Amino acid sequence: MIKVLIVDDSIVSRQLLKYIFYLSGDIDVVAEAKDGTEAIRIINDRKAPRPDIITMDIEMPGIDGYETTKHILERHPVPIVIISNAMQYYSAEKAFRAMQAGAIAAVGKPPGFGSPDFYQKARELIDLIKRISGIKVKPRPSTAELEGHQKDSVHESQVVKQKPLSRDQLQTWAQQNSPGIVAIGASTGGPPAIQAILARLPADFPLPIVIVQHIASGLAKNFAEWLDKTCPLHCKLSEESERMRPNTVYIAPNDIHLKVAYPDTLQFQMPDANELIVPAAEVLFHSVAEVYGARAIGILLTGMGRDGSRGLLELKKAGALTIAQDRESSVVYGMPGEAEKLEAACCYLPPESIAKILLEIYNAARKEKEQTR
Repeated sequence: MIKVLIVDDSIVSRQLLKYIFYLSGDIDVVAEAKDGTEAIRIINDRKAPRPDIITMDIEMPGIDGYETTKHILERHPVPIVIISNAMQYYSAEKAFRAMQAGAIAAVGKPPGFGSPDFYQKARELIDLIKRISGIKVKPRPSTAELEGHQKDSVHESQVVKQKPLSRDQLQTWAQQNSPGIVAIGASTGGPPAIQAILARLPADFPLPIVIVQHIASGLAKNFAEWLDKTCPLHCKLSEESERMRPNTVYIAPNDIHLKVAYPDTLQFQMPDANELIVPAAEVLFHSVAEVYGARAIGILLTGMGRDGSRGLLELKKAGALTIAQDRESSVVYGMPGEAEKLEAACCYLPPESIAKILLEIYNAARKEKEQTR
């Protein structure tokens, strides 16, 4: 049995979640909390049943879901899933901050019993809880530890095993290939990893960045808005037949594939009826390899499953620069791990180091531009 603690100020929502988990047959609600204060009390009570996972509302009286998540994860490494009607930016922003604080994922609340989508959404939520319950949450580092980790951005083991590309190698690659695009794929744990990369790039970063992030239906636009408010680059939801521009980040919408086409144009692609992963990093990476070849930079970040691993290999074979997130910093080393099995990436690094590589590309482009004046 998977033991769950439900945190939500709405008794109706708590009853709905309890019923959905009851339907699963193997998820047991061991405790409920009507607000953050009660949740913290329960999790700190050594006599209370220890939950395997916590579902967390965002908007609650007193201590909200973000502060509660942050407080709990500083002391108790337990997976937390945000379940909230976070369709407005104010609430969605808190949900993404909660993921920065260590929450595994964020989804909308399931519809009520009378909705025709009830059973489908209930199955999706049950499946998510089952998959996430097995994740081992890493202790949240202190501020001093986090700063130290960012300064020492390449793990000692990676220096020996991975031999990351040197500055001269990166600049040589950039000069030879004149990169034209950055393509990123991510899933579980992806939003804070993406934000950590983009927040370190300058507003005049010369390439368009196209991102496929597996995210709950309805949250893609909020994700783009959150990135736009927290990163120097302009971030937006992609539009059909949109011409890509430098200094801009394009986020794939929910429920449709995103690909690139010549010349520098975004296109949507309808998924097949039996496809489970939509949008898919594989579709994006395949199109980028076809259109840009060696002029591309492909990045595969944390996530469950194997989406994007074959596409990253295709990019590497085309001469592109390919990077995957390392095991130590990944929430789930599924997608990057599959890329490692295929030897699809040139190096495996934490988000802060990936940003440094992109900055080296940026500096190489500036240097070349200055020399041609």
